[in-house]
Amino acid sequence: MSTRSYIAIENPTTKEILATYVHSDGYPDGVGHCLIKHYNTFDKAIDLFNYGQASYLGSTIDECCFYHRDMGRELEKTENYESEWFLMDNLKGDCWIEYIYLFKNNQWLVSSYKSLEKPNDIYPEHYLSYRSEFIPVQKHKYYTGKHDGMTEVKMISSITKMLKQSGFKDDNIVFQGGKSNKLNS
Repeated sequence: MSTRSYIAIENPTTKEILATYVHSDGYPDGVGHCLIKHYNTFDKAIDLFNYGQASYLGSTIDECCFYHRDMGRELEKTENYESEWFLMDNLKGDCWIEYIYLFKNNQWLVSSYKSLEKPNDIYPEHYLSYRSEFIPVQKHKYYTGKHDGMTEVKMISSITKMLKQSGFKDDNIVFQGGKSNKLNS
């Protein structure tokens, strides 16, 4: 139910890449807009990589939800890559990651996961897919700049409230961004 993404940052001197996973709102008007608006310098962007993988991003580090810091999960450190090529090669077969964001040359860029029309001779239910070249987030066809917050996170939160109102007990509900590490029985 989430739009998954990776965020990455290139070291301007060594060209090495740090990267981590963000679970929700990964589309250009979600994570993309948040990155442009709130993490638009190298010093601000690098802070996102201190806490491991994120459930979602917020306008400040305190408003972000990181799995380790905020949900008590084991720390999954950021990934290191020699270059942009190694990052993209590592993620080429991951169809769950729809967008990859890269802070490079003082701007946020985005690459999208795309599929080609299925040829007649391909195995049933298979497809051909690729990642697009990086472009500035503002030039992506799905970027409007009219982001109204964490829409997927808000939707999941409303479902959680609905379940609680329907009689489910807190220990039977695990929700994204929750401060609890309880597991469903």
